[in-house]
Amino acid sequence: MASTSGSALFVKEDELVYQKGPSSKSGFRTQVFRHSSSSLRVVVCNTPQPLFSLGIYVPTAANNDKGLPHTLEHLVFCGSARYPQRGYLDALANCNFSQGTNAWTYEDCTCYTVTAASEEALGNVLPVYLDHLLSPLLREDQFITEVYHYDENGKENGVVFSEIVSLENEEMELSEFHLVRMLFSDQSIYGCSYGGLTPEIAKLSNQEIIEYHRQFYDANNLTVVLTGPFSDDFEHEVLQKIPADIIKSNGRDSRSQTDCSPPSSGQPQSKHVPFPAADADMGSVKFGWRGPPSEDVETLTALNILLAYLSEDMSSPLSQRFVERTSPLASYVSYDAKPSIPSTLFLSFGGVPFNGGEEDVGGFESDDDESGSEYETGSENEDTGAEEDNDPDIPHLFEEDYFKGLLMKELQRIYDTRFDGDEHALEKAAQQFSQKLALRIEDQPDETIQEFLCWDIVASHFSPGHAGKFTIGSRANIFDIVSELACKPIGFWLELLKNWLLDGTAYHVVMVPGPKLALQLESERREVEKENAAKIKDKEAHRKLIAQAVEANKFDLSEELKRTIPMADPSKTSQLPHTMELVTPPTQLGPVELVQVIQSETDFPDIRLHLPMGALTEELRPYVLLFHGLMLSTDFVLPAGMVYDTDTDPLTAERRIDYAMLDRRLADLTCSREDSVGISMENFAYSWVDELYAITMRLPEVNFDTTVRWLLQAFVFAEFTAERIVSVAQHLLSDLYKTKRDGEVVLSAVVTRLSSKEQQPGKPRWIETHIGLVEQERVLKQIISESKKGCHAAVANKLDEIKHTLIQGIGGFLSLGIPAGKDCQKYVDCFAREWRACVTGYLDKQKDLILSQSSSKSGPFPMPHESRLPNLDAPLQIHIPMKALQASYTSICLECGLCMAPSSLENFEKELSTLPALDYYALRMLVELLHRTDGPLYNAVRGKGYAYGAHFTINMWTGQLAFVCNRASDVSRAILEMRRLVEDLDQNWSNYVSNFEIAMTRSTIVYQSTAAQATSENILSTSINSGIYGFGSVRRQNLWRNVHLSAVTQEHLRKVYKEHLRRFLDPNHPVISVMLTPIDTELLPELGVFERKALEDIENFKLR
Repeated sequence: MASTSGSALFVKEDELVYQKGPSSKSGFRTQVFRHSSSSLRVVVCNTPQPLFSLGIYVPTAANNDKGLPHTLEHLVFCGSARYPQRGYLDALANCNFSQGTNAWTYEDCTCYTVTAASEEALGNVLPVYLDHLLSPLLREDQFITEVYHYDENGKENGVVFSEIVSLENEEMELSEFHLVRMLFSDQSIYGCSYGGLTPEIAKLSNQEIIEYHRQFYDANNLTVVLTGPFSDDFEHEVLQKIPADIIKSNGRDSRSQTDCSPPSSGQPQSKHVPFPAADADMGSVKFGWRGPPSEDVETLTALNILLAYLSEDMSSPLSQRFVERTSPLASYVSYDAKPSIPSTLFLSFGGVPFNGGEEDVGGFESDDDESGSEYETGSENEDTGAEEDNDPDIPHLFEEDYFKGLLMKELQRIYDTRFDGDEHALEKAAQQFSQKLALRIEDQPDETIQEFLCWDIVASHFSPGHAGKFTIGSRANIFDIVSELACKPIGFWLELLKNWLLDGTAYHVVMVPGPKLALQLESERREVEKENAAKIKDKEAHRKLIAQAVEANKFDLSEELKRTIPMADPSKTSQLPHTMELVTPPTQLGPVELVQVIQSETDFPDIRLHLPMGALTEELRPYVLLFHGLMLSTDFVLPAGMVYDTDTDPLTAERRIDYAMLDRRLADLTCSREDSVGISMENFAYSWVDELYAITMRLPEVNFDTTVRWLLQAFVFAEFTAERIVSVAQHLLSDLYKTKRDGEVVLSAVVTRLSSKEQQPGKPRWIETHIGLVEQERVLKQIISESKKGCHAAVANKLDEIKHTLIQGIGGFLSLGIPAGKDCQKYVDCFAREWRACVTGYLDKQKDLILSQSSSKSGPFPMPHESRLPNLDAPLQIHIPMKALQASYTSICLECGLCMAPSSLENFEKELSTLPALDYYALRMLVELLHRTDGPLYNAVRGKGYAYGAHFTINMWTGQLAFVCNRASDVSRAILEMRRLVEDLDQNWSNYVSNFEIAMTRSTIVYQSTAAQATSENILSTSINSGIYGFGSVRRQNLWRNVHLSAVTQEHLRKVYKEHLRRFLDPNHPVISVMLTPIDTELLPELGVFERKALEDIENFKLR
């Protein structure tokens, strides 16, 4: 019961319930508390997962392109009036079962976040966090390191600068930036760059940020949102005890009604924007419409459903028209409906082929300085494998309004045919939307509710429809709204399509690839550096100024202050209850030797089928990525005798089900579905447990039996037609070109290729080396070229061989997540029944094939793994300059073959008593300690503005320890700072590693463990990991980890430091260093000699 005393700091203002599902009778109780002397609100939403999340929302707006909201977001973390020491806030968070604090900034809001593993922990952090927001120090030296400065040579640095320089010229960022500016008037809060543009950030002053803080950061303007299983005591024990002076208002209220008027009639409705790219093979087109007021939740939700119907699946009308074809006009289409003020609707077409040659294609000039100028038509790499495209539209896609004409014509066709004659199309789309939202709420209740509340908070602050009145709960009954929409007649949906998309003004941005633009941008940056250097009258004094700023912003908590940091009781953390059972099928289910059944509180069973690929030959492995792309995306043919869908009688004749029908049926049956090479994967990059093929589906329980039937039939009877091979290969090739513009993914792909052993006698290369972009570009081009020449049979045969190898494999397993209290045998029997039926039909159809009935000697768990690093006799250092990059990325990798798991489960307790994995857990603790937010590595690299991120990572699956640095503005100095830190640890160990830091790191790992078991989906993933590594169960893995972590001492940390971390300092140690940089970047000689290579050279690179 909330306090009603006149002296209460907060008074209860409202209570409501957020629905959690379409048929659920319960929901999330939500209470609203108002500060007694200001407009500050605290919203407490009781969600079930064992994590407690905090979001502090500050509606913010930008009136220039200097990035004031974004730069202030960074500076808030640098210290406050009560807690001036930098790092205190994150040290407090890390000590209280958290990963640390974070924040994000959008056009109309800035949000500060933290998630902790207990209510007490979050209560400890909340008042300190509020003090940092409302009373930050905002010193000039903090601005220098965190936002912007240039060194004595004129080179620009700063954390914010490093982040933005890597993003502002990316294709999607530029597209969004220009389209949003076209959709709103100049007076709107959406008319400027909230993140900032680097030329404008360079003009920004700290005083401007101070003034901006005064305008927006007042208690009157804050809303605190808390989600988690809070107790009834939280209000009295935490909220009412926040020091009153921390949240005292200064009387400033930034509520204002933003200008919602459309842009001027003279403003153009389309724009061609060049962007830097490594090649000129593809661009993109993005469309935007102004939508209804953000308060009109019913119409905005209906538009979400309509856009999903149009574009979300392979079988969607826009996907069929533009994507799923042998000569695609785009490699994907996506949508978004943002509740801005007013709302905005988007359709994005990516991977649009650009092969216009030298002809005039509509004038791609840009009148904005930030978007660059020169671009290049045509492609530097003409051998795309698609040279014989016969589609008459492709040469014209980048002409003025051409793509828009195609889109509007297709939308008109959909309208004229009344959704292709399907009277129930949008009813089914609404039902699918409802189920997917319910699944998202189950998996991410905190994020979903926080998002719903954020939209209401922003609307309350800026929307003319609210007039400054605080109102939340617009989506509390979202499932009732969707249910009502599902009952709407088809005429409602036709009018929606006509009014908002066909008759509404469609703005669009055409993104044109420009390989020469990167050189131009780099040249401009060099000129800026020269101008900066010319401004410096005394280089030594300037260098000292920067050094003093860096020193002033170091993490430096006194021992006395550390002792005052409250730490939450670890016994008050919890995990989502679950049980696990290992079921051995009574009869062999092909490759499935074991079934994991995990029961937890879920409404959506989870099917995860894992098939071993170790038996695939070297010849087949390059086709695994194409197989992955085609599975569940190609036709299948059911032989006579099989039972189709929900029928009870078997087919009397063969039946073909095309891929679109398959996609539509799976969309009806499931909430999510995917397949992958390995447990998790990035296309063309690293894949964990890459020797497995996995298919995953989440679905309502009522659909379980039918879904299993469709899943297994689509897999076993898949047919690889020429049309689908070409179409999917084209999509993959487009994805590959897009991937080559992403520095982090390219880095991962190159490191994977170089850090894997060459083929050993009698063994094929690891699958992850085959699916990387350095090999797949050649493979996909060859597949497309051969298939278009009518020679697809050879490709189809290889895909069939892969499928047959998987069907007859051994050592696979099935993981099932089911609702608690259910009979697990029912689910296993359903899978067994459908598998046997499919295999029988498959053998009858093939006739000459025989499936192996053997099984592995030890079962699927644990899965064998080994160090994959090649045996080098010297360091391997590769520098790859790339036209598409505006920032640098690096990875330095060395061997680390530590024991992590038990050797067997027979003597688990006895083996645990000897602590065989102590070195692994000590090293894990040490790297966590060093790279945590405001930790030593963070301060050494990010704190000096050299890069946005730097961390150590341990990959025990491949036996590697690596230093990784992303979005670096000065990658050479970032590496040198890492080396200095590692060197300094030897002489000044106690300055970095004390018992306090060890306790803080243990607390962070407790949070990581809790988060990994916070939802039914996470529990299933953790159970799979525990099996793969040989723990047998999550309970054993938790026990193993906790016993080892509690045993780690200073001595153990020093031991792994000397044996592992110091190897980064040895110039002769055989590390593998990969550096991706902008095209003209010169590396400092202190780094040693790097071989300069092109990305295309890596596939055939021979390791010494």
